Amino acid sequence: MKRIVALLAATTLAFQMGLQPVEAGMSDKDKAAAAAAAIAILGIAALAHNKHHYEEGYEPGGGEETAEFERGYRDGVHGYPYWEGNRTSGYAAGYQAGDRERENSMAHRQQASAAKAPPMAYQGCAQIVARNFAVGTHQVHFTKARSPGKHEWMIEAAVGRQYMTCKMRDSGELIDLRGGRL
Repeated sequence: MKRIVALLAATTLAFQMGLQPVEAGMSDKDKAAAAAAAIAILGIAALAHNKHHYEEGYEPGGGEETAEFERGYRDGVHGYPYWEGNRTSGYAAGYQAGDRERENSMAHRQQASAAKAPPMAYQGCAQIVARNFAVGTHQVHFTKARSPGKHEWMIEAAVGRQYMTCKMRDSGELIDLRGGRL
């Protein structure tokens, strides 16, 4: 949320500063076209920013449904109760997506101590998964881990709604990597 506010503030400031020197030599038509282009670029950036929150096959129908989805997503990811007063499909889909993301991000707190892989194995898996999804390692959440053999670990990692399974050695060396759940 802080990123969005900062991005919006920076864009607004840049847009306002950019208009002042332009006013002297541009016609009203050119100014309107430049403003429309800037708004379109901001809209595309805003839509693409949270695209990984959507389930496969789900796409909001418009601006209002996108806003409802984001409201539901925020409620779900922050652990707020489902708001019964809002019965839109966008809110429901967003709440489910946010709730699932919250479960993924908190999964490491719920694992039994016997099911924990060594830190080097987690670190190696996080780096590989983060590279594959082009995100930072802080966005990789571990949901399951088990040991199929001595000094080997199967680790399920999630980024948003997408999963990968790493087969790692205790030392952090990758043995196998595949998409999907454990």
